[in-house]
Amino acid sequence: MRVVITGAIGLLGRVATQCLVDSGHEVLAVDRAVGPVPQGVELRVGDLEDLSFVQETINGAEAVVHLAAIPNPLPGKEYGVFRNNVLSSFAVFNAAAEAECKIVAYASSLSIYGTAWSPEWTSPQYVPVDEGHPLVYSESYALSKEVAELTALDWSRRSNTTFVGFRFPYTNSAEDLLNCARLLKTEDPVFNPRAAKILWAYLDSRDAAIALELTIRSDLKGSKAYNFAAPETMASRSTESLLAQYHSHSILKGDFSGFQSPVSSDLWLNEMKYHPQFLIDRTMI
Repeated sequence: MRVVITGAIGLLGRVATQCLVDSGHEVLAVDRAVGPVPQGVELRVGDLEDLSFVQETINGAEAVVHLAAIPNPLPGKEYGVFRNNVLSSFAVFNAAAEAECKIVAYASSLSIYGTAWSPEWTSPQYVPVDEGHPLVYSESYALSKEVAELTALDWSRRSNTTFVGFRFPYTNSAEDLLNCARLLKTEDPVFNPRAAKILWAYLDSRDAAIALELTIRSDLKGSKAYNFAAPETMASRSTESLLAQYHSHSILKGDFSGFQSPVSSDLWLNEMKYHPQFLIDRTMI
């Protein structure tokens, strides 16, 4: 399959690009910066806010993996974050629909629920957080992700292109995730509240890449958005005790006596059947 991947030089982009190549796809990598790509892959450098550039790049593709975005609401730069993320997503989705691509798989974020970056402390209304949970945020990054999901819905209504968004948690390499788990265990007074804001959720980049590749080969239709996180937390304490300390007003809908994630990925698991394979080795924490 001819696949265009944006954000190919980023942390997840590098892993996803290699996964696409290893799976036999013909890959065109896109980024606004120069960086390493797998042998035989063309890297096209440009601005995804430029619709003409995006249309030229996506023309002829069968699928798009859209990962390019500014990944947080930088202090004092919220306008730039919103503009970049929203306009680039609109341009990519527009061009994909015009090119009659079969499918677009793109990165949304668990930040969309509002706990991660909102200035005021925000707790989930209930856990596990599923796709039906209200979006209660107060910052531009989460707003940009909701707008991207609505943009995908809009383009799915006026084209035959499928759009699948992934509400990813903190996603990184196995080494980085293990280091985070070790830092959590120290009860660091700065890091632990930050981890609580992201609900101690994580995903290995390899699992994210596999899910993206499975998606572009799927028969999904319309516009969908899935939570996709590891089934457990990065923490060494029970989820129940963590929620009692940091999110005491959240309603618990299930058993959290172990390390269960406060994020539900059941919608994805039930429809696509792929479970995260690369979990933190708790014997190494």
